Amino acid sequence: MRFALVCVLFIAAPVAAKGPPKARRVIVWSIDGFAAGYLKHPEFRRLPVWQRLLKNAQVFESVETTYPAVTYPAHTAMVTGRPAAAHTLRSNHPVDPFNLSKGGWTWFLQDVAGKTIWDIARTQNRRVANLMWPVTMTETGRIRYHIPQFDRAKGPEEIKLMRVLSTPGLHREIEKKTGVALSEYSSDADRFKAALYLWQSKKPDIMYLYQPGLDSLEHAKGAYAAEAFDHLAKLGTEIETMLKLIRKAHDTSILIVSDHGFMTYKGKCYPNVILQKLGYIDLAKKTWDYWFDTAGGIARLVDNSSQFEFDHAAVKKEIETACPTIAYVHKGHADFSLLRTEYSGDAEAFLVSRERVILNAAIASEIFDAEATGHTHGFLPEREDMKTVALLFTPQKKTGVRIKNVADVFRATCRLAALKCPVQKSAATAKKTP
Repeated sequence: MRFALVCVLFIAAPVAAKGPPKARRVIVWSIDGFAAGYLKHPEFRRLPVWQRLLKNAQVFESVETTYPAVTYPAHTAMVTGRPAAAHTLRSNHPVDPFNLSKGGWTWFLQDVAGKTIWDIARTQNRRVANLMWPVTMTETGRIRYHIPQFDRAKGPEEIKLMRVLSTPGLHREIEKKTGVALSEYSSDADRFKAALYLWQSKKPDIMYLYQPGLDSLEHAKGAYAAEAFDHLAKLGTEIETMLKLIRKAHDTSILIVSDHGFMTYKGKCYPNVILQKLGYIDLAKKTWDYWFDTAGGIARLVDNSSQFEFDHAAVKKEIETACPTIAYVHKGHADFSLLRTEYSGDAEAFLVSRERVILNAAIASEIFDAEATGHTHGFLPEREDMKTVALLFTPQKKTGVRIKNVADVFRATCRLAALKCPVQKSAATAKKTP
């Protein structure tokens, strides 16, 4: 198992330019689940639209994502420039052992530590548009043109809710002008149609667009399925449409980003079954002292202000015996410090899948299901199947943009939009093989 150690230093200095920087416009466009492996796949190379796009783009072919390699921590890193341990959004779901949130996700921006792009832009009189970017449930005044991502219902009730949560009047305006009533269940095509209207009518300086359709197909069919390539062809056509629209605007860049790769898992481990067995979770009383917060192939131990000492040796023995290829990472392990720096600074232990076994937080009837299989992500970010891509289309001749990690999207957006942002400097990268 190899972990990439990246030391990050944040310095409160502006992205420098001689004299006042000229304001520029940027579209940050996320295609969820756009794995790095697509770029070299024979089927992808047979898609004419993408071959045209790649010829005109600055391509970042192997981008590492966050610990863990899941959607919400990665998208939050893109707008803060910080790893999950620093921005504190460490999973797609809240720690909720007894489902008090009724299937809730980590939607709320108040859980994020650090300034976001839209906070910075607002102080510099720059206007941001958000079209359903993850973790954007916040006061509507925080983002100038705001359609958050949220999901609590289906059908007409969901639409009513979205009208209330969005910038006053904006949701209805988009529906009236485009025929699209936006909700979590809107297709990628409808999201693009709404984004096209928003960009042309409101003329924001920065626009964030999130499209989850590829990721949904991959969960159902797997990465590199025929349906995935068909969908990518449609997305490529949308990108070309937008590029044609901005062709005469010499101040506009489009940055295509993504959050993680994809893989097929085999085997499922339920570590909280062990915590229940050892008395740390009481289902009858609905109380808990410790809980493994899982996110695909990685998990962190969460302490609920317990008065009981945790028996690491016993839990390690139980898990590593029952769940093959799952490593228990505790103080003294070579990778403990790295996981605390990148993933969760206060966790006393982590679980890491070395191969294809997935971790699940549910308290099931057994600890390990050897026959479980499916398609997912959330494993170590340095794995090749977890890496993703980025593509930059810009009229700027020298941008200085480099994207090696999804957190670099923050710095890239600041540069492209000529925002004065904190500079993120990366130290030398060291590799460990425990």
